Amino acid sequence: MTISLLVSILATLPSSAISGLLLGVSSSSLMGLYLPERDVQAGTISFVDSAERRKNRVGRHLPTSGGLMRTLERAKKMELEALQIFVSNPQSWAAPVERSEADDFVRGLRRLGISPAVAHAKYLINLSSRDEALRERSIRALAFEMSAAGGLGLDLVVVHCGSHGGEGNERALERLVEGLERAREESLRLTPSPAGIAIENSVGAGTQICSSLPELALAARRAHVGVCLDTAHAFAAGYDLSNAAAADRLAGEVRGLFDDSLALLHLNDAANERGSHRDGHRRIGEGRVPLEAWRGLLAGLPGVPVVMETPYATPEVDAGQVRLVKRLAGELPKEPG
Repeated sequence: MTISLLVSILATLPSSAISGLLLGVSSSSLMGLYLPERDVQAGTISFVDSAERRKNRVGRHLPTSGGLMRTLERAKKMELEALQIFVSNPQSWAAPVERSEADDFVRGLRRLGISPAVAHAKYLINLSSRDEALRERSIRALAFEMSAAGGLGLDLVVVHCGSHGGEGNERALERLVEGLERAREESLRLTPSPAGIAIENSVGAGTQICSSLPELALAARRAHVGVCLDTAHAFAAGYDLSNAAAADRLAGEVRGLFDDSLALLHLNDAANERGSHRDGHRRIGEGRVPLEAWRGLLAGLPGVPVVMETPYATPEVDAGQVRLVKRLAGELPKEPG
């Protein structure tokens, strides 16, 4: 059978069938073989050079309902290499509760080789608010989340930058930096080993700050924190992810602005139009961004871990999304080290 005929046959099969066909085939036999992948938006066949070694660790946000060990079971089944969870109710001011399985969770993360493992902070936190009471409450809440995350062996807490409510970005940026610094200080009073902080870009709705990547970079430098780049937010804020070349240009801008402070990619397809300033996530390949753009972005940001925050579906669909992003990032297992 020729390679071209094999490609034609594989293109018509579901991924589960392809996996079955390839069982027993040595990895050396597969090196250099171009496996087809159907572009779900354009309906065309594109190709990934599987000889390129993947450099991005790939994971997703998982729920903790059912307990942390259940979360690890799901992560193992999905073959996650990175993980994000909530350490408290994101829609409530309730503080994180102590987890009896915390030590087992930490050991489980190490056993599975999941790194980074991060938490997403409460959505209610607004460190940029001109409302002093809200700002103080936000600082305390973030400190408690950092403390709880550190106790679970998590590396970072990802937090939104907030909104100014009418006083302008410059003053809001000052409040954000001050709030981040105070939250760090407070977390160290709660525990000797809190998780670090990564601030996330916004869509720029209303008076939200840090939809501009230079502004996000400025805040991160001033506060000495990491950065999480959300792709759906960037697209909604006006950044171009319409094709591979545009994505590569964006990756170059990101590298120039953030360098080593870029800790994480929230890899989310966009539900809404570019520049709409409306948030909304879709599964990869089901939104506004073509698959070729994801390849260009990941190729331009080697080594940056990826976590999806896309809508849950069936376990099979969710695992398929992880496999898809791994293929987009280079196909083969991540380089050791």
